[in-house]
Amino acid sequence: MKSDSPALLIVDDNEDNRYTLQLLLEADGHERIASASGGAEAMSLIEKQKFSLVLLDMMMPDLNGDEVLRMIKSNPDTRDIPVVMISADTDTEKVSKCIELGADDYLPKPFNPTILRARIGSALRRESLRLLETEYLSGVEQQKRHSESLLRNMLPPEIATRLRNGESNIADHYDDATVLFADVVGFGNITARMKAYEIVGCLNQLFSEFDRLAEDAGVEKIKTIGDNYMAVAGVPTPRSNHARTATKLALDMIKAARRLHSRLPVPFPIRVGLHSGPVMAGVIGTRRFAYDVWGDTVNIAARVEAASQPNRVLTSAATAKVLGGDFVLDGPQKIANKEDRVLEAFFVDCRP
Repeated sequence: MKSDSPALLIVDDNEDNRYTLQLLLEADGHERIASASGGAEAMSLIEKQKFSLVLLDMMMPDLNGDEVLRMIKSNPDTRDIPVVMISADTDTEKVSKCIELGADDYLPKPFNPTILRARIGSALRRESLRLLETEYLSGVEQQKRHSESLLRNMLPPEIATRLRNGESNIADHYDDATVLFADVVGFGNITARMKAYEIVGCLNQLFSEFDRLAEDAGVEKIKTIGDNYMAVAGVPTPRSNHARTATKLALDMIKAARRLHSRLPVPFPIRVGLHSGPVMAGVIGTRRFAYDVWGDTVNIAARVEAASQPNRVLTSAATAKVLGGDFVLDGPQKIANKEDRVLEAFFVDCRP
């Protein structure tokens, strides 16, 4: 018996009728045939087994066919099973009631075998098409969830929503945000004798920890380039405390890197730099597109990070000015940039 062949259920209180229907179905090649002598027995079988079609008598002593039909169609797990009513009762009102309840067809007794075969074949084809449609829609929904998951991993949720809503040119200006850069000090020397898989494994552990900290803090990770990690606070959702949030995250990243020393083959000391100011942000590219941040604030943050020291956080004067009394500042330090301007910066630590 083929397990993938359609399973049919005959429901009739008359044994001769059940036998006649079974012989007809077997002659047409159907192998998975079950029968019930009443509505209660039919519902018990339907609860235990998935059927592709039910041939249902209308008049039965325990539960009438319309009652069984109502129970089948009111249950989300069974409502899609095709039901063909077979009855000697040809009252138009009752036929109409069964169709309204969800019956796929209604045949009068005594039935014509040729017509019955045609109706059964039609019902089974519709069920087959429905199953194919359900499978297809399930696949589409799964692909949609997968695509949305990838989009959420690539873009901030707010930006992903705007893209899904049809917005194609996403470019925003933010009056104030804090950009954070962190990198591994002496990365080239540290990794000179390491194998590629060891380097990737170490960076993955380190940056995965940074990702977790950034997510917990509500800071948006922008990207990693080699051993450099970039994030921004106050973008894409503006927040008044972006400088303090980014500074606390920077200090937590230093602590996380230290904790990882015992799990890495060699220590990966990091330095962090911060700067606050206006930025532009948006989505670029059509393939492998990315959400990025631009502007002088980004350039200055990178310059500040390059001037920082191992296991320390260096902030620009613009960031330090709004930190308040939550942190200890050491400075000012002088940083020269490419435009021959001297920037003031402060090493920052948590207040004891």
